Amino acid sequence: MAFSKEFNGTQLNLRGVIPPMVTPFKEGTEEIDHDLLALEAKYIASTGVHSICVTGSTGEGQGLTAEEIFSIVETVVNAVGPDIHVIGGVIADTTHETIQKGLAAKRGGAKSLQITPPHYLWAPSVEGLVQHFKQVGEAVELPLLIYNVVPWVDIDVHAMSRIIDDAPWVLGVKQSGGDMHKVADMMAALHNRVPITTGIDDLLYPTFVLGVDGVVSCLCAVFPALTQELFEAVQDGEHEKAKKIHDRLLPVWRTLEGNNMTAKAKYAIGLLGREVGVSRGPILAPDETQKEAIRTALQDGDFI
Repeated sequence: MAFSKEFNGTQLNLRGVIPPMVTPFKEGTEEIDHDLLALEAKYIASTGVHSICVTGSTGEGQGLTAEEIFSIVETVVNAVGPDIHVIGGVIADTTHETIQKGLAAKRGGAKSLQITPPHYLWAPSVEGLVQHFKQVGEAVELPLLIYNVVPWVDIDVHAMSRIIDDAPWVLGVKQSGGDMHKVADMMAALHNRVPITTGIDDLLYPTFVLGVDGVVSCLCAVFPALTQELFEAVQDGEHEKAKKIHDRLLPVWRTLEGNNMTAKAKYAIGLLGREVGVSRGPILAPDETQKEAIRTALQDGDFI
């Protein structure tokens, strides 16, 4: 699909599956494990994706410093090579912090940024959001994908339209937060202007049917190849095949969602044969009940 908005000669290619990588941390120190990070990046690239997102929610980006974001992006860029578009995630509470972390991601080699709105305690006004994304774009000079996930800073379609109008570097929207209705609204009102991606793990199939351009969600990090197969099945009109994949993935997601999602996702990835370290506290490793549920779901889905 052709989009009407571009800036500086650039549009944002968000088509297909864009896995948001987990960030491996070393057990005990909880420092970044760059060796495991590079291995996981190479594995994901080998599945045929054109883009990878790092330091987002699945990558525990909310707790990373600017220097850590730089080092993670640099490691992944070096691991996957120039043909993979690396998106740097920024989860920050002020415009100043967003700019500093965005510049760090750019310095590491990120070609675009996925950015949440500032959200600690107070919700910014629409004018504040417009100013925020405008200033970030002007400072960092990279295409911006707005990550619309924060429940108490819920950017509705009218506010998003204002931001797209007035913040030149905003060139895409990721609608997450479990709101399928918002995906439909964004598609109806904005899809002729910018690409729309989904981040709703249990509703990948129906959002693909709606016509979203792509997906950035945790399941894609756990199952990069299978979620690509689901996306392509919908594009090819093979809905029976797509529904079967959905039916395999949904029970697994039900065991991963929740407050310690990143740690549970890492446990699932480990059961699939890829070592990705631990999560940083206070995110706790899954308890024995959670581990058994994940293991059972993977076995029932014939993944292990």
